[in-house]
Amino acid sequence: MSSSPESNGIAEALGKALAIARDAQRAQEESGAQTVEVEAADGMIRVSATTAGKVAVDIVDPRAVRLSKEQLSEEITAGVNAALDAAREQAGIPGAIDLEGLNEKVEELQQQSVQRLSSFMNTLTESHARIVQTAADGRGLS
Repeated sequence: MSSSPESNGIAEALGKALAIARDAQRAQEESGAQTVEVEAADGMIRVSATTAGKVAVDIVDPRAVRLSKEQLSEEITAGVNAALDAAREQAGIPGAIDLEGLNEKVEELQQQSVQRLSSFMNTLTESHARIVQTAADGRGLS
């Protein structure tokens, strides 16, 4: 049984998608050890983030705890966001992924797969009907 050019296209597209995913995972694992440090609250808070997304917050100046709860929360949040942005930038990871484009490709692949599966099922049903008819003709049942 030979595969059609259409099914080879699906296999090729899936192969490329898997290769891209493996490369991205490998890059993320390799870059996970890189750490970026930023300061917040005029140097009273130090935030470090790895390119794998791990974050540590260190209050290096006791005056930071004198800030109001809201101010301290804002400073820590700003520091964490800045550290994560810097880590992404250092690793060459885009801040946002084109989910719309990815979704379109997945839908396209899904539609192609459904069409091919439908065609396969129709062929299988027709073949089954012919086998049943041939068996019935051989027994003199038709």
